[in-house]
Amino acid sequence: MKTVIAGVLLLMTGAAAAHDSCNLELDAGLRISEDSIEFYEADKPSYKIVADQDLVVNGQTLKLTVGQQDAVTGYAKAIRAAVPEVHSMALGGIDLAIEAIALTFDNLLGEKNQVSAQLTTELNNAKGDVNRYFTSGRPISLNLANQDTSDFLGKQFETRIERIVETSVQNSIGSIMIAMGKEILASGGNMQAFEARMNKFGEQLELQMNAKAAGLEAQGEKLCGTMQLVDAQEEQLKLAVPAIQSFNLFRIKVADGDAAQKNI
Repeated sequence: MKTVIAGVLLLMTGAAAAHDSCNLELDAGLRISEDSIEFYEADKPSYKIVADQDLVVNGQTLKLTVGQQDAVTGYAKAIRAAVPEVHSMALGGIDLAIEAIALTFDNLLGEKNQVSAQLTTELNNAKGDVNRYFTSGRPISLNLANQDTSDFLGKQFETRIERIVETSVQNSIGSIMIAMGKEILASGGNMQAFEARMNKFGEQLELQMNAKAAGLEAQGEKLCGTMQLVDAQEEQLKLAVPAIQSFNLFRIKVADGDAAQKNI
């Protein structure tokens, strides 16, 4: 069960990890609010974009040429375009986890069982928190140690999901063992027959979840393309404005041929 959750979380964590063909690693901090986008190195402010047009470096608003202004605006819009995609990806990941849980425990313990109901409730609560995080109007912070919500879709959130699953399973281990005992008895005590039945269920579950994950995978591909656009826009901005040329927001590893790595 934990493996199922871990697989889903791989699609969620880091937001744009998205798909095996596109892994994103944040090398710097990012804070997105309604009126500005701020960039941090080692949790210290590096520069910010205000109102998607003003570039502020070391507290000074730079005077920009037309080309530089276009680069700043293009980069800000590319970052903001990624936010709803990350939001949708996170919700899709949780929905996939809920469905996997229902299929697994309903098959083992029967429909409307307590384990499945508890897990579904807890994960729906987490889903509600994701919605509030992205729609509250408060700043969205990523990779910032001094921000309470900085790791919302990272390690802290992953730990929360894993704790929900582990606690529910531990509290229901008795019911699970009884159900497994019944399955063994139904197989006439034949452990090989029981194992074959469980393997068959696992294969069926994998087929069902792979089919349902296809839509999430498509979202991941789209998000990967969006992040590559952010990459291109940042490179354009760094070339246009020497004051921020040394700043790298993140790295994208694209698995294509030799899986070349791009530093951005």
